[in-house]
Amino acid sequence: MWGSPYADEVRGPGVGRDVTSILFVCTANMCRSVLAEAIARRRFAGLPFAFASAGLIEGGRPMPPNGVLVSQEWGFDMSRHVSRRADVRNLRDWDVIVTMSRKHVRELVASDSELWPRVFTLPQFARWLDEHPPRRHVLLREWIEQEGSERPRSDMIGASPEDDIADPVNDPPEAWRELVAGLTHDIDRIAGHLIPGVRGSSRLGRIASR
Repeated sequence: MWGSPYADEVRGPGVGRDVTSILFVCTANMCRSVLAEAIARRRFAGLPFAFASAGLIEGGRPMPPNGVLVSQEWGFDMSRHVSRRADVRNLRDWDVIVTMSRKHVRELVASDSELWPRVFTLPQFARWLDEHPPRRHVLLREWIEQEGSERPRSDMIGASPEDDIADPVNDPPEAWRELVAGLTHDIDRIAGHLIPGVRGSSRLGRIASR
């Protein structure tokens, strides 16, 4: 038996207005979203950002053994990870919600339409920042509420090889290595816009925190 599915649901970020909050979401919080959270925490360490991850199904599950093995190769200890479920009707306090597929976007928006401007797949969010870099001293959430609401709803229709990140849950270690490399690439792109003065960023000095 897994643990109670509602024992540790993810709701609001629980941080102040001076911290930018980002929630990663996938299906079960066993693979993709939890690794994205770990990578982001490392990438943004010491900066005013808060990260968490959750799934859309009941929690209480561990990461598969191949995932734990590959995570260790990258310096992450997932041996004690237990998946958590998102409370989809209580996520409005997150500044951005980043999913692993368009299907996840649809499920979140169907549960709460007010989330639409601030829900992206991870590749979508990286592209959106490339195309619509936030202005200096503008709050990330404020920018997204202004700009994100104009996104075409077709951004969440169907499946897309550009937007959907494959789930490696039953795959061999190589698939997990590809996942970590891909997540790292997209999170580095995002960091290039949200962290002031990041080396190699084309948008230095952008302020995303509140």
